[in-house]
Amino acid sequence: MRIRDLIARCIQRMREGACATCDNQAYCPAGRWQSALSLVEENAPRRTQANPFGDFLERLTGWIAQSPATDDCFAQRVENAIVPLLASGDATAEQVARQLGLSRQTLFRRLRNEGTSFQQLLDAKRRQLAIRYIGMEGQPIKVVAWKLGFSGPAAFTRAFKRWTGTSPGRFTIEPRARLS
Repeated sequence: MRIRDLIARCIQRMREGACATCDNQAYCPAGRWQSALSLVEENAPRRTQANPFGDFLERLTGWIAQSPATDDCFAQRVENAIVPLLASGDATAEQVARQLGLSRQTLFRRLRNEGTSFQQLLDAKRRQLAIRYIGMEGQPIKVVAWKLGFSGPAAFTRAFKRWTGTSPGRFTIEPRARLS
């Protein structure tokens, strides 16, 4: 019997409410999830239903929805997609949208719904990394310009002055700020 058939058989048994009489309870992934969910939901009373499959799915989706991993905003996902694309110069809206499995228009619309834009996120991430690379790590301007996907040191220097009000060569961070 193939795995797919075993899973289908288990799902059917769960729908029929036959979990209590199942001889595979010790190995059942649904049973494991149910016990894990009951630990998570200590304060919630366990419901008894004629359909344990529906109860299981409802509690599982509730647990996943409350999981911290799903609390990330869309803008954070976009920033995470931007970082590896910077050095290659491919940090474009089209490329990021492709990585996230979206159209460019959907990317723009979802960012607009969160009150930001792709360009704002790209500039903010470049600024954050530039300050870290220049101020904290003391990397050469040429290297930082390349890492952040600028066309050259001059373009990077102009952007850095716009962000910080000073040139990268004159930029320093207070010693206390370096530790934090």
